[in-house]
Amino acid sequence: MAEVTLHVPEPQVIELVRQLSPEGKRAVLQILIPDLDQFQALVDYGSERIRALCIQRGINWDTLSEEERQALIDGLLHEA
Repeated sequence: MAEVTLHVPEPQVIELVRQLSPEGKRAVLQILIPDLDQFQALVDYGSERIRALCIQRGINWDTLSEEERQALIDGLLHEA
């Protein structure tokens, strides 16, 4: 069987990827980022942890603005 090489400009490939279903996009990411599942698990853990810390402090994470979230995290990082 003969092989055919198709030359597609990168911007077109990017646009095609954008049109994929969420499952297709995830498959592309898994190819590009081999440890995506581990990364996602870490993100999930971090999300659970920050929410738990907020509950301990009587803070509702979901109502904080992005600026307030950054300030909170900065404060947590600098606690002794």
